[in-house]
Amino acid sequence: MSPDSQCVIRAGCVLPRPGQDPALRDIDIVLSGPGIHELTPADGSRVPDLGGNGQLALPALVNAHDHGRGVRPVGHGALDDMLEVWLLGLSLHPRVDPYVMAALAFARTVQGGGGTVIHNHSPLDPERMQDEAEAVARAARDVGLRCAFVVPVMDRNALVYGGPEAICPAYSADDWEIISSWIPPFRPAESQLADVAAVAEACETETFRVHIGPIGPQWCEDATLERIAQMSAETGRQVQMHLFETEIQRQWADAHYPDGLVRRLDAIGLLSPRLTVAHGVWLEPDECALLAERGVIVAVNTSSNLRLRSGIAPVAEFLKHDLRIAVGLDGMSFDDDEDSLRELRLLYQLHRGAGLEDGISPAQLFTAATSHGHAAFDGSDDEGILAPGRYADLMLLDYERMAGDVIGTMCDETDMLLTRMRAEYVDTVVVAGRPVVRGGDAVGVDSDALARELMDQARPAGDEFARVRPLLERHRQAVRAYYRAGGHLRPHRT
Repeated sequence: MSPDSQCVIRAGCVLPRPGQDPALRDIDIVLSGPGIHELTPADGSRVPDLGGNGQLALPALVNAHDHGRGVRPVGHGALDDMLEVWLLGLSLHPRVDPYVMAALAFARTVQGGGGTVIHNHSPLDPERMQDEAEAVARAARDVGLRCAFVVPVMDRNALVYGGPEAICPAYSADDWEIISSWIPPFRPAESQLADVAAVAEACETETFRVHIGPIGPQWCEDATLERIAQMSAETGRQVQMHLFETEIQRQWADAHYPDGLVRRLDAIGLLSPRLTVAHGVWLEPDECALLAERGVIVAVNTSSNLRLRSGIAPVAEFLKHDLRIAVGLDGMSFDDDEDSLRELRLLYQLHRGAGLEDGISPAQLFTAATSHGHAAFDGSDDEGILAPGRYADLMLLDYERMAGDVIGTMCDETDMLLTRMRAEYVDTVVVAGRPVVRGGDAVGVDSDALARELMDQARPAGDEFARVRPLLERHRQAVRAYYRAGGHLRPHRT
């Protein structure tokens, strides 16, 4: 760092807005505090603090929907399956230190090219939400990324859509005694919503935001969703909610809201630019149009939807209606590696169009992963761009290694990114003017040591997990039978 607190980052190529602005060559990016001061031709007399001529600079990405799973689901027996079948196994998480779990997840995020994450918190102990939030905030601060902490709210339909009593007859008395013990009673909705204010009071900063997190319409009472809409309107606080992730959820909504669930959410004031909905795989065209009109953002989770058999989001329909999209990993990246760059390539290849049809463009793809992600994070509408006055959130890729076999100018930088970009080429990540990755490794924490510590904490649960594995398989069979028989379509007291 120079004495005037400026940091100079050199890059042989800068893509201020990939897919939109032309590439800039041989540039020094001058940072001042948490922002970008200027982009200027490289000065041979100046020694840069970071970067080099063989590197390519672009905005850091935003993981707009995640769950901070330091222990990956497959590691504790929650094998990829239909979401509704998978959820109980996911909830049987080993008891570990929430700081270690979050710090490892966040370190993997920045090493994969992410500078911001919207963390939908899955509490290890719902009664200790503020303590866990403070641990997550400390992890985000140590790693150095921007983080939105989404406080979860849920007060209906535990276990299946219809509630535990709807599926209880499918189990033996012995099995039900154990299964029911895994389902904690719901805390009153007002108590859960009070956590939002408490966490914000204790933890909120410019780079650590607190959002309201109704887990999904099928998991929240109507009155609770109404209260959340009111709370968001009164406070300006962002909201993130799962919506139509699976076909079963679509069927449930159509059965229980014959006039339309999305219209119901609009009627209570929940649809607004403050709302991000995750997944949206089973949204209908008229619903996409309404969400777009209200300024809602959809966080697309391509890998997760493939792994959990949810389907492929109608991204072309989203774009047709000018519905803003962002990009999330959902804690379920395709290779279980939190590689945001590979996730972008997968989304692009699935949705770029077949044959002569047009699909998502490179400009739309990178806007989703940067600017729209920042809008989901803090409501901003002009970030995710490398320009004076904007956030100093960027990454440097080892472009020389990525494109070493390209002959002359036969492939431009954006095309190369869409073909090969992945985490292994990330050299440096800067967030709010602070280097958080150098040489491909997290700066603020030791990710390898965190991984070892987390596994040391998790392994003692192995014997118990092995013991209940046959019961989990019987549960999966019971849930499949319940939905095949249309149990979710029947009226239930929820």
